[in-house]
Formats: sequence, structure tokens, C-alpha cells
Amino acid sequence: MDEIISISTFTKKQRTELQRFLYRELIRLSTLVDDNLTEPQIYGLMSALVKKAKYQVNAEGDLPRIQQLLNFMYGEQGFHCHHQEYFYTDNLQIDKVLRRKRGMPVSLGAVLLHLASALDLPLYPVNFPTQLVVRAEITTETGRKETHFINPWDGSFLTREKMEKWLEGEMGFGTELSRDFLRIAEADEMLERLETVFKMALSREGRYEDTLRIIEYRLMFQPEDPYEIRDRGMVLASMDCYQAAYDDLSYFIDQCPDDPSAMMLKLEIAGLEKQSKASMVH
Repeated sequence: MDEIISISTFTKKQRTELQRFLYRELIRLSTLVDDNLTEPQIYGLMSALVKKAKYQVNAEGDLPRIQQLLNFMYGEQGFHCHHQEYFYTDNLQIDKVLRRKRGMPVSLGAVLLHLASALDLPLYPVNFPTQLVVRAEITTETGRKETHFINPWDGSFLTREKMEKWLEGEMGFGTELSRDFLRIAEADEMLERLETVFKMALSREGRYEDTLRIIEYRLMFQPEDPYEIRDRGMVLASMDCYQAAYDDLSYFIDQCPDDPSAMMLKLEIAGLEKQSKASMVH
């Protein structure tokens, strides 16, 4: 594919930080929900993987080296996504991903991008609507610049037609694959995606206290964020903390009255108020 957005405006330090961002945030989130896990344990697992990758990736040129990295990670090492056991926190907690070689696109993408930073390969994250996609900014032997896209699900290269089908399935027929969908992601976009997926997986497993840990961490820096407060309210409602849930959801509705989720939550508020009063009586 032709180059769409240049990475040339980034310094080397900025490129490295971007490549390592998801991995570092996964470390933070994983240790936040697992008291027995330490950062040195994760660093040890990743260091061993980086050492092996450096031995395997030895070709000349961007594209051959990227292909070697993909063959190493998804072929020799066997990293993969499992269709039937997909949406679980085990596929997000980075220590388990590294040990079991199984994850989601966002966690496998984090591993791939971190390896790319260690190998000085031009791979970068794309916050595609359906899932994380990895973007390769390649310089050919003739000096020509090319942009390719990689599916972190299995390490395959993505065609424009494939991404258009994904996009239409997510956003409706006729949605155009614009430059904005393919640009290199910013850190805050990736963090929002990662934390949203993490919170959804934890809630799905009934790990409400761990979900609250993630929300409360974010609220330390943005104490009035209505969306985090909304999420806290929904978790508190699941924990039968009706009054606290009512207060949080009411705050969100007041702050974001036009948000689609506010319309739905208005229907639940009355029920929460009744449950709160009933629990106080008992």
C-alpha cells in the first residue's frame, strides 16, 4: 500500500515510547488486579522473548525483518488468539499472555510492538474501529516508502479490501476506509481502548472489585470524568450498592444528557432509587 501518514515527524524516543506504551500499560493493569504479580516477573518473561527474537531476526531490509519477526512470534513461538476462549482477562494479563502464548489483538499487538521497539522495526499501533491493527512503515531497497497493515490476531498482512469489510460490518455498508481510520494511534486512544476492554472482561467474570481498582486509578487523575463515574456506577449497581450507583449514574446523566447511554440509564435510575430505599428500610 502507498504511504498514508508519515512517521518522520516523530523523534526516535517518541517512536520507541509509542511502541512500548501498550505493553507498559498492560503491566500496570495486570499488577493492579493481581496482588501476587510483580513487574520484575513480567520483565523477566519479556526479556527472554526479546533475546530469542534478536537471534531470529537477522535479515537485511525492513520487510524481510518484519516477516522474520512475524514468523518468530506466530510461528515458532505460537502466539495466537483462541476463538472459543477469547474474551477473558487471562488473554489480557500480560504475564499470562507471555506464558500461555495466547491473547487478544490488543495484548498480542502490545507484545509485537514491544519486540519491534527492541529490534528497531517500524511497526506502530492503529486504533481501528474493530480491533487494534499494527501499521508497518517500510522503506524498500530502492528507498521507496510503503505502508502495510498487520493483523495482530495471527500476524497476517491485511488487504485494504479486508479492512473495508471489517469497517462495513462494524459501522454499516458504504463506510469509507478514510485516512483517519488508518492513522497511527495516539497514546490516550490506546489507553481508552485497553482499559475499556479490561473493565468489560473483568465485569463479565464478576470481578467487580478488580474493575473498581482500574476505575479508581483513573479517577485519581481525572476525578470528575463522567464516563469513569458512569462505569463505576454500573459496577456498584452489580455489587448491590444501590445508593452509590444511583449517585454516580445521576451525575453522569446530568453531565452528559445527550449521550446515548444516558437515555438508557434514565430508565434504570428509578429502579435503583427504589432498591436503595428498600435496602435502607431493611
